[in-house]
Amino acid sequence: MTMQAAKQEQRQVSKRKIYRDMSKCSLCGRCRNFCPTGAIKFVVEESGMCTNCNLCAEVCPVKAIDSFEGKIKPEEVGRYYLQTQSYSDRKVKVNCVNCMRCYENCPIKAILIQEGKPFIRKGDARPSIINCSLCSLCIKSCPTEALTFQLGRVKLNPELCVLCGECVRVCPPQTMFLKDRYPGGCCVMCGRCVKSCPMGALSIKSVSWDGRITDDCIRCGTCSRVCPTDAISFNPITERKPLVNVSKCILCEICASDCPTNAIPIRCSLPERRLVEHHIYVNRDMCIGCSLCVDACKVALEGNHAPYIKDGLAYIDEKLCIGCGACATTCPAECIRLVKVYEKKMVSGSAGEVVVFP
Repeated sequence: MTMQAAKQEQRQVSKRKIYRDMSKCSLCGRCRNFCPTGAIKFVVEESGMCTNCNLCAEVCPVKAIDSFEGKIKPEEVGRYYLQTQSYSDRKVKVNCVNCMRCYENCPIKAILIQEGKPFIRKGDARPSIINCSLCSLCIKSCPTEALTFQLGRVKLNPELCVLCGECVRVCPPQTMFLKDRYPGGCCVMCGRCVKSCPMGALSIKSVSWDGRITDDCIRCGTCSRVCPTDAISFNPITERKPLVNVSKCILCEICASDCPTNAIPIRCSLPERRLVEHHIYVNRDMCIGCSLCVDACKVALEGNHAPYIKDGLAYIDEKLCIGCGACATTCPAECIRLVKVYEKKMVSGSAGEVVVFP
């Protein structure tokens, strides 16, 4: 073990974050309704379908829509409550006065007007949800220092903001947005989302990482390529795993989100980033036939390999290639070029939609 690695093991980086337990989250979107800064991004693929966020019942002045407020028994907290008949069959009752507050306030337009009365449209909205990860990349990118990190939360000075949009561009969970005079979408750790969740899926907890990467690592080098603070370095010739300088790490979780084998165990806010497609090319005019790409791929594919040597030059079987990038990272001649295209709906910003090796 090198002296640098030994020093890194003695240190760790920590940060308090909003943690979402997806095994409990029902994707109703109620936490989004309570967030004062809009730091929770809620997306539905099927627009106009109720997600049971309960906002309609909360704004109704005559209680014409049943609300779960004060009605959930301790044993029914969680997913079990969603199966109760009173909730699945909720509708607008006859005492509705047609004030249209439910219609106007429904965030996904799931309330329609039929025969002069509000009607709740139900179905599978196929929702997804993500919240600000407090990575502080917005702060680092702000050219006027309008955004700062104080007492574990993002603070904004609107007088310094010039609406340049840099914070929006680099935001990995895409919660940042520009308002009329200043940006929104950064978490201020107020805890309102935690208190509002009927499933108990949200909590505030401290996330720590000492830079360790598990043995599931396939030496692809993706983490070092996407790290926005250059906290991760990797030399596949001399190092068994990437090295992490925790003094530079900001716990943005991009490396963990992009890791194809979940070898970086710090993902708290960001979901796994889905690889949509990949393209790989070999410039055989530069190839030296060293076969290091073959050895690297054997690690990634657990004995199998997509690259192979023919007539002293490297070729790649694209049907076997999983697009991890291990061969391109290892190649000393840099003759292998890999283009990875990711889905950008949930994780974007500085992570980028496209990652290119080398």
